[in-house]
Amino acid sequence: MKARVLAGADVLKIVDLLRREGREVIAPFCGRGRDTYFDIVTDANRADIQIHLPNPYYPPKRFVFPHIERLLKVRGNDGQFQIEPTYEEPRRALFGIRSCDVEGIWHLDRFYLGRDFRDIYYEKHRLNLFLVNIVCTDPARDIGDECFCVCSDTGPAARDHFDLQLMDLGGGEFMAVAGTPAGEALFADPIFRMGTAAHVERRRAILGEVRRQFKTTTSWFPATVRYVSEGRIPEKTWEEIGNRCLECGGCTYVCPACTCFTVSDRRVGPNETERVRIWDSCALGGFTRMAGGFNPRRAVHDRRNRRFFRKLAYYFIQRELSMACVGCGRCAAVCHGDVGMPSVVEMLRRASADVNPNEPVKD
Repeated sequence: MKARVLAGADVLKIVDLLRREGREVIAPFCGRGRDTYFDIVTDANRADIQIHLPNPYYPPKRFVFPHIERLLKVRGNDGQFQIEPTYEEPRRALFGIRSCDVEGIWHLDRFYLGRDFRDIYYEKHRLNLFLVNIVCTDPARDIGDECFCVCSDTGPAARDHFDLQLMDLGGGEFMAVAGTPAGEALFADPIFRMGTAAHVERRRAILGEVRRQFKTTTSWFPATVRYVSEGRIPEKTWEEIGNRCLECGGCTYVCPACTCFTVSDRRVGPNETERVRIWDSCALGGFTRMAGGFNPRRAVHDRRNRRFFRKLAYYFIQRELSMACVGCGRCAAVCHGDVGMPSVVEMLRRASADVNPNEPVKD
């Protein structure tokens, strides 16, 4: 990967370069208090773009996998029907996306595009998407109490799957790393200059220090993957997790790696119906309900079991080449029952220790 250095005062000029290419640029902004969000960059708000800020709870994956998306329209009259697929092909750039969210989009790529069947709606959103990753380097603003990307090996600096990566080196300088030819093409602009060995060394030192600033560590991830994959988690532990769950669906709606959706048809005119795709959540009671009304996972702890099996079991990791957890900590931040991923991994660790067959016992 090629790298360049630029002045901190020139970072937002990258946004200008992308807009001049005809891209709709999405960037992070601050609201009131902790409220942060991604929004479209305009001439009016361009100066308000934030480089360092708490990661927005609503993940930017919605710009490639919309929360609600029309798939097709059906027009009919006198027994004659016409089906019109609805495709959106926006030319976009996500500026300021964190490393955990870069990994989340990569996981969606593996799920929707990496196997025998390709989702054409996702593919059209993804085709012209340019990702500008920001490395988390400011512990006070970038790293929340719930962040644990160091445990899922997704941050604080993404290793790949971005077009351009920016890292604050301090002293008014940033390092830019190109991850694709499209990112490298931006280096033709005079705002970028060649770096030195000292810049590379400073990058390494900063990352080493930042990795020590995370408050949440879930080092039992590998063991938990093994226990879940082998079915060694006691049923009473899943029941305990289920009893804490309020079935709100918040954890799945803020997760950058969740892929579930449902499809619904709705009437929009006298002779017109549209089919829409909507995010779904395994926390909701109707998620596994079948057409005849039978629900094989009516109990909430069965659905929690399914959620964490889907996230952690080796079968899914092997199939999609990545674990469906990116360590962003959003699930822990929004869960009122304290069954976000870090808490659940710790509960599963304790449960597995309690039933360890190799534990010495008194005769």
